[in-house]
Amino acid sequence: MHAAFTLLDQAIEMGNQELAHLAAGDVDKAEEVAFGRDVVMTQALSTDSLGAPEGKCLDSLVAKLEELRALQARIIEEATRLRRSLGQEITRSGQEHKRHQGYGRAVRPTPRIRSSFISKNG
Repeated sequence: MHAAFTLLDQAIEMGNQELAHLAAGDVDKAEEVAFGRDVVMTQALSTDSLGAPEGKCLDSLVAKLEELRALQARIIEEATRLRRSLGQEITRSGQEHKRHQGYGRAVRPTPRIRSSFISKNG
């Protein structure tokens, strides 16, 4: 049971690191930490680590799991905020591209009319 508490503490620390990476916008590092946290959580909740919890340890276990649940909610909230921010940035970038294309068309000289129906002599 002691191993499960150690692993849950490690998962909480990794979750805080993941949240910090997301807040900084470093999605790649946040992803690495998230996969590592998944492995640690799987180990912590396995039958080998957890065993049959005793009554006095059950309250501590529930408290750790509640802390992890709250941390996961904050991680999801931060990831959603980051995704929304990136979406707005992509939209803004597309609008800037269209604006620059418009400027480019306005600056380019218009080609002369060349038609075979217009007399070159006259």
